[in-house]
Amino acid sequence: MLINISKDSLINALQHVLRAVSSNNPIPILSGICIQACVNEIVFTASNTSMRIQFRIPRDNNSLNVHRTGSIVVPARYFNEVIRKLTADIITFEINKPLILTIVSGKSQIRLCGMDPEEFPLINNYEHNPDNKLRINNALLKATIKQVATAASTSEMRPVLTGVSFDYNNNSVNLIATDGIRLASKIIHTENTLNSSTKFLIPAKNLYEVSKMLRNDDDATEIDVIANQVRFTANELQVESALIEGTFPSITNVIPQSYLSEVLVDTTRLLRAVECVTVLAGESIIRLLATTRALELLSRTAEIGDVQDEVPLMEMSGDDFSISLNGRFFIDILRSIDSKHVRIRFTGKASPVVIIPEIKPSSTLFLITPVRTHS
Repeated sequence: MLINISKDSLINALQHVLRAVSSNNPIPILSGICIQACVNEIVFTASNTSMRIQFRIPRDNNSLNVHRTGSIVVPARYFNEVIRKLTADIITFEINKPLILTIVSGKSQIRLCGMDPEEFPLINNYEHNPDNKLRINNALLKATIKQVATAASTSEMRPVLTGVSFDYNNNSVNLIATDGIRLASKIIHTENTLNSSTKFLIPAKNLYEVSKMLRNDDDATEIDVIANQVRFTANELQVESALIEGTFPSITNVIPQSYLSEVLVDTTRLLRAVECVTVLAGESIIRLLATTRALELLSRTAEIGDVQDEVPLMEMSGDDFSISLNGRFFIDILRSIDSKHVRIRFTGKASPVVIIPEIKPSSTLFLITPVRTHS
């Protein structure tokens, strides 16, 4: 291997693949980054037990020149720290001795002991029927993951609830997540049409990483499923994730089909009020009281104090209502909403509260199960 690469391009690649590196991985080679210098590109790959990330830099006159091909696995931590300390704009990689990478930058020269790339698990380069690949706008997918994945469970007691369900049918995908207390659902349109419906379940923590790496632009991400793996391809990025086995619970009977009362409020104003009252909320429990005058928010913790705030109503239908919710969960939902106004529907004392961003046509829905209190 002998290459010249710009420091900016290299750091950009590392920022992507390092998301898959685990510092305490029991498999030593997975603590490294695989570097493959090919004729027309250089490929960086990192992997853990559930996700692999690959980032490609094409050969051109500005950011990369490949003089000799080759590959090596280098320790991710030390490689990243060394690269960030270098000051020259162009960095040279060279392998003269087996499994020794020489890094040259200006007057600096570093030799890193590497590992055998033949032992590293690379992205599966299978070819799949393009008619079976979902294509979704980058910005849309990025925003949708942010809205939905927050409702997934972080407990491994029910593994299917740690994932986000992708349910494709008729040129649209419904992304759904729930931890049993809250639920988020959003339907988005694909840029292509598949021959049949399909459903798969992706770990929410892996989806979070995908969303952070996607560009906020109008290019498309391809989503390809085969066997127990899903692959995301977007520009120079490829991410391969394991799928979660099991059946995701049906939400058909969970979403209330009618409601007793509904209020429309300003999203930002409500978020600030919920954040305020949650500060003193014991176990994050806050109380909402809707009247024709305003939406009041209250919380109290013994020996600490109490707080109340109110948000003006823009609209109200139905009777007054009062209900207790987990304030932290409510904050997560409101922070993910990008509409100016939000509708809150009361469906009964023991039934989920429905939260809908005021966007037409509305394709996003959130539920929060109320908390039983003595008051």
